[in-house]
Amino acid sequence: MSAISARRGVTALVLTTAVLAVAACGSSAGRTDGGGIDSEIKLVGVRDLTGPVSYAGEGAARGSALAVAEVNGQGFLGEGVTLVLEEVDSAGEIERASSEVTKAMSDPEVMAILGPVQGQQSAAVAPVVERGRLPTVFTQSASEGVVIGEYTFRATAPMSTFYGLAAEFLAEEGLTDVAVLYNATYPTLAELAESQFPQMAEENGLTIATSIPVQSTTQDFTSQAQELAAEGPDAVLLLLLSSQSVTAMTQLRQAGYDGQFVGNTNNAGGNAAEAGEHSVGMVYPVDFSAAQDDEQAKAFTAAYQKEYGELPKAYAAEGYDAVWWIARAIKASGDSSREGIRDGLAQVAAEGFTGAMGEISFEGNDMRVPGVLVRWDGTKEVIEAR
Repeated sequence: MSAISARRGVTALVLTTAVLAVAACGSSAGRTDGGGIDSEIKLVGVRDLTGPVSYAGEGAARGSALAVAEVNGQGFLGEGVTLVLEEVDSAGEIERASSEVTKAMSDPEVMAILGPVQGQQSAAVAPVVERGRLPTVFTQSASEGVVIGEYTFRATAPMSTFYGLAAEFLAEEGLTDVAVLYNATYPTLAELAESQFPQMAEENGLTIATSIPVQSTTQDFTSQAQELAAEGPDAVLLLLLSSQSVTAMTQLRQAGYDGQFVGNTNNAGGNAAEAGEHSVGMVYPVDFSAAQDDEQAKAFTAAYQKEYGELPKAYAAEGYDAVWWIARAIKASGDSSREGIRDGLAQVAAEGFTGAMGEISFEGNDMRVPGVLVRWDGTKEVIEAR
C-alpha cells in the first residue's frame, strides 16, 4: 500500500473513532485532576505520518486506532465510555513534534499523548511533558533520554533488549567474523552499533572486523559495498533505516558479497521485500511478527488484516499495545484524568499484561518483550528455528 493510501486509511479510522465518540454521554471530558472516568477520553497521537520513517508512524497510528475501536466496541471502560484518538503529523521534524505536543498539553481535554516514534523527537518532547505533567506513551524511540520521569512511558522494548537473539544466531551458525554498517545519525541504531552490539559480540565469541558509520542522508553505498565485499566477512549487520538497507543490500550483492545479512526492526513486516532477491535469507530480531502463532498475536493479526487488508508490522503491534496499556491504566485507577492515567500506567507496568507482542513486562515505565528472530524468505517472514 502506498504512503498516501496508508494515511487515508489512518484518517478514515480516526474519523470513525470520532463518530463513535459522538454517541458518548454522561460526565464532561477534560478533567486534569482525579474524580472517576469521563464519558469521553481524548488521546492525541503525535507521530511521523510523512517523512523518512512514516512507515513507523503510520503503522503505530493504525494499530492504535484498531485498539481504540476494540476498547470502545467491547465497552471495556464501562457503558457509554469512549476513547477518542486524534492523529497529528510530526513530519520528521523535532520542532514540529515539540509544537504539536505543546499544543496538546495546553488542551484540557487531552488526557494522554501517544508518540512520537523518532528518538530525537521523543528526547526533545520528554522534558516538556514531564514539566506539563501529561502522561505520554512513546513507541520506538529506543534511545536514552526518553523515559525520564513519572509521566514518560515507552511501549516499545529497546532494540538492545532483544537484539542479542541476532548475536546468538551468528554464534550458533559459526558466522563469527562480522562487519557493521550503521546509521550514525539515528540514536537507537548508533547506540546499538557503537556500544551495545560490541558487548553482545564479545559475549558470544564474535569478532567485529569492520564498523562503518553513515548518515541518514546517505543513499549511495557503492564505496562501502566494495570495501565490505573485498573483506568478505561472514555476516554484515545493516543497522540502517529501511530505504537505506534496501540500497545497501542491493549494492553489496552487486559488488560480489554473498554472506549473511542481519537487519533490524526497520526491515520488518515486508520492508525487506524492496530489495528483491538480494534480501532473501536476511534475518533480524523483532518485538513482533505476523508469523507468531501465540493466541494474542494471532487475534491481533487477524483483526488488523480484516481492517486494513494487509499483515501488521511491529509498529502496529506497538501502537496497539500502547492504547491497551492506557485503557488498562484507566480501568486500574478508576480515573481518566491525567494524574489517574499516570498512576494507572505505573500500576499496570508493575503487574505486566499479555498483548499483541506476547507476555509484556516492564522495567519501571519501560516495556520489555521476549522478541523473536525471523528470516525473510522472499515473500514473508518466518520464525527462525533455533
